[in-house]
Amino acid sequence: MIGRRVAVLLQLPAQSRVLRTSGLPHHSSSPVRTLLSAPRRAYATPGRPRKAVGEPSRPVKRAVKRNATQATSSENSAAKQKTDARKKTAAKKDAAKKSAAKKAPAKKPKKQLTEEQKALKEAKAAKLKTSELKKAALQPPKLSKKSAYTAYVAEQSQGVKAMTAGKTDPKEILQIAQTNLTETAKRWKACTPAEVEHYNHLAHSAREAEQAQYKRWVESHTPEAIGLANRARSALRKRVRAAANTSTSGTTKSRSNAYPAIHDERHVSRPVGPYVQFFINRHASGDLKNISGPEATKLIAKEWKELSEGEKAKYRSLAESEKKRYADEYETAYGHPPSSPRAQTAAAAA
Repeated sequence: MIGRRVAVLLQLPAQSRVLRTSGLPHHSSSPVRTLLSAPRRAYATPGRPRKAVGEPSRPVKRAVKRNATQATSSENSAAKQKTDARKKTAAKKDAAKKSAAKKAPAKKPKKQLTEEQKALKEAKAAKLKTSELKKAALQPPKLSKKSAYTAYVAEQSQGVKAMTAGKTDPKEILQIAQTNLTETAKRWKACTPAEVEHYNHLAHSAREAEQAQYKRWVESHTPEAIGLANRARSALRKRVRAAANTSTSGTTKSRSNAYPAIHDERHVSRPVGPYVQFFINRHASGDLKNISGPEATKLIAKEWKELSEGEKAKYRSLAESEKKRYADEYETAYGHPPSSPRAQTAAAAA
């Protein structure tokens, strides 16, 4: 009861609080008396809530150290979890590597081709090789075999174009062309020598123009490029001849003269050895006329074996001069010294 009165008095102003406390019984405890007379503040101090009035205050439990310990332990546990996770990841990687090493992919067995498939594969490879050779062979201007008669026929064929103008029937056009060619042949036989000379001059002029164009084309390429083209053309000629030998229709045989060698005046002829020098010298002497080639070759070989070392030295000296001539001309034409015979053989085989 006293506690409630004190709480009410504390909420009143100081003057009113003094008047009201005068009626309190004197047997109240000294702490209450001191509380009523001691305060000097001009405002009331808020008291405890109604529910807490008269109840002893509870001690505040401070858990600072515990919280710090909990934080440290949580950090340690997080670090431990990270370490454990790393160890697990590393272990998984090691296990994956081991399993991959153990489970090496087995090589697939090579597919066995049938005879037909092998033939198709070889034909495809040969076709690819042929296309590569054709690309390396180059395409020089064509040299036509102009003659007085071909020049005359070319002039007379202009009348055929006029006669077949507006014609659409192929058979009729062919008949007109054949008739004109027959009449042209008859007229050619009736030409005078002066007329033949005129057409000879036309054919010669046409050949000279074609040869000049051919030479310009050859010189537009390097000697090495022409050499590579000639090697490719040689390989193509062999293929055409091989196909002609196996062909039964006979159509391929007409192309046996295809891919002729490109004539290059810059080409340097290879040097020849001592025996070939002797062979050329013996044929040039005229002593082997009216003797067949095989027999003449046997006689020359026998004579070479019977020559003394002093006589052979002459032809060896000629062979050395040929080597020097070849080296000088080759470097002048190609801009670099010739390679070794072994390298040249390998390049030709490639």
